[in-house]
Amino acid sequence: MAEQVNQRIENMINELEQMRRTNLYEDDEIKEISRKRKEFEYRIQRRLKAKDDFVHYIAYELALLEDIALRRKQAKLTEKKHDIEYSIAKRLNKVFKQFILRFQNDIEIYFEYIKFCMSVGFDYAVSNIIAQMIQFHGDKPKVWQLASKWESKEQDNLENARSFLLKGIHRHPESEMLYIELFETELLMACKAESDEEKEKLIKRASVVWKNGMNNISKLSYLFSICDLSMKFAFEESITNEIKAEIWSRQEEKDVWCYIAQKELEGYHWTEIEEFINFENNLPNEINNYMGVYEEALTKFPDEKLCTKYIHNLLSVNESLCTETQKIFAVKQAWNYGHENGLLSNEMYAFGISLLKLEDEIPKDEFAEILDAALVKNPQATSVWEEKLLLNISNESKMLSILQEAGKVLKPDESLHLWNVMLDNVESNVVLQKCQVQFQRCENALILSLKPKLLQKIYRHNGLKAAREMYENFIRVPPTQVEVHKTMISIEKSQENPSIKNIRKCYECLLQHHGKDNTEIWTDYIDFENQNGSAQNTPAIYRRAVATLNKEIVDEFIKAQALARLKL
Repeated sequence: MAEQVNQRIENMINELEQMRRTNLYEDDEIKEISRKRKEFEYRIQRRLKAKDDFVHYIAYELALLEDIALRRKQAKLTEKKHDIEYSIAKRLNKVFKQFILRFQNDIEIYFEYIKFCMSVGFDYAVSNIIAQMIQFHGDKPKVWQLASKWESKEQDNLENARSFLLKGIHRHPESEMLYIELFETELLMACKAESDEEKEKLIKRASVVWKNGMNNISKLSYLFSICDLSMKFAFEESITNEIKAEIWSRQEEKDVWCYIAQKELEGYHWTEIEEFINFENNLPNEINNYMGVYEEALTKFPDEKLCTKYIHNLLSVNESLCTETQKIFAVKQAWNYGHENGLLSNEMYAFGISLLKLEDEIPKDEFAEILDAALVKNPQATSVWEEKLLLNISNESKMLSILQEAGKVLKPDESLHLWNVMLDNVESNVVLQKCQVQFQRCENALILSLKPKLLQKIYRHNGLKAAREMYENFIRVPPTQVEVHKTMISIEKSQENPSIKNIRKCYECLLQHHGKDNTEIWTDYIDFENQNGSAQNTPAIYRRAVATLNKEIVDEFIKAQALARLKL
């Protein structure tokens, strides 16, 4: 092995010498290149060869080629390319061959080898690589497609491309990809036909291809792809019409309607859909056709997702197709259709309501009717409940009634969002008191999590005394959240002359409810006494904490306190 490696290194001497003579690299850089190559050569010559050894060697040499190109450009050097770059490319070619020979089951190596050959101008070698790849990987349709693309795109040989595809289909008669590729190749050949007779023959052959494919492939995606290609080659309408008729014959499938509607926007028309079109809309034909198709589809398949797709696609209509005003009109029509037929999702209700509010043209009573109708059809539409709350912002009692009604049909987390909206907007003391009563009766933990927010709201509106009264009411009816106590402590501390007695009382209540499993609140209490209360009280609080906390977290508390004392 050593002799073989040394021989390879000797073969590189001229190349390295030319690098030195052209001043592309310094002596120490050339030594490093030689060292790295020797290391890589030993690795790929080992008895047990690893894929990564080849990968790293190839990556190193490709990076070196890029670096040489950059240095040549900077120094404006052109000489000795054959002795340097061509020499590297030839060696890389040998490494790739060795790599494939050792790991011929790895198809990715072939792809990388082909890319390398094309990048360095070894196009003549690609056909042999593809033949070798087919020999070992003919069980993969992608290989036949690659071979066909090479012949058609790079070699401009459509006959050879067609031959590869026919052989591939013979081995993979259910390959959608190969049938589509063959159909396109036949149409390309028809484009280049030298006589009308030959063109007609090739068009008939293309027709046979897509029909044969349909016998083996039942997926709609195949038909859609074939139709797209046929429309792209607009020189022959007979095939396109045949395919369109086949697609229309499958109208019992939802995706057919989506495809036809999209094609109508692109200007490809199905005459069969004209009975569904509302010609009274002052809109371009393409959009009228699109809307007619989708609304008929939604009659057959009443589905929220389909309705959402209907509206989304209208929103993305190209501005060259209609004016912005026409687009908004069409979107509103589509939204109203979904609303009237109970097909709008929560997302679409939120969007439509935002659109209506943005235009600010709809009367309040009419807007309320839309919201109520929406909730009848979709009582779980959180965004609609929210709009109904905000619509009644001047009637806070009505807001509370709406909340109670929504709570009967919404999930707890959705109700929580509405309660937050309510508290953010309510100003009446009477309603705030009603909220307090509501919370006291409620057993849902999510809704109870709003107690701190309500306490803060009461303090801002009615002052400290009202906040203390509400806090007292809260702690009488457990459970109480840690945040309720912390909010009250924060309120007490914010006073111009804080009451140490009341703050201690809050801490004691907090410890009584949560002192077993929360070390932080004990630490906060100790810090408060050290900084604002009486430091003499802290040893007693510390001993109580150690005695009260659950065994598994006592050590955590003791360590934290020890560290705190060291910092002091």
